[in-house]
Amino acid sequence: MNDPKHLRIISRASMDYVVSIYSAILRGSRHDPIDALILSTVAVANVAHLNADKALSQAYAGIETPEPQEIKRPISRNAVALSLGLSYETARRRIQKLLNEGALIEVDAGLLGANEVANPDMVKAMAEQNAVLLRRLVRQLREQGIEV
Repeated sequence: MNDPKHLRIISRASMDYVVSIYSAILRGSRHDPIDALILSTVAVANVAHLNADKALSQAYAGIETPEPQEIKRPISRNAVALSLGLSYETARRRIQKLLNEGALIEVDAGLLGANEVANPDMVKAMAEQNAVLLRRLVRQLREQGIEV
């Protein structure tokens, strides 16, 4: 994948995936792009540790088996701000708005996404759309002779 002769192909295909998934997220959401990025950042951080534990990851692999709140790892406001390159004040203000709307939950250790509880049908639809787009990305790369 690091072969310099393929980097532009990989870049074009992966950027198409990124734009396509965020287009789908924004169409399915009432949030503006920055708030959607904050929500995505929190959601990814909450379950990133599952990738290190194959059995746990497989336990929550299906569309009907969302990760329970108890196994999610909260993320701090500061970590959200740093990961997105936002000022702390901008992140704090936007996160507070998302908390007030019920899109995020705050626990002692930080922030958790609330979409599995607040809007499970949207979460399922986005997971299905993501799978379609990811399969398309893999297919495009393979058609260009890039093994993934």
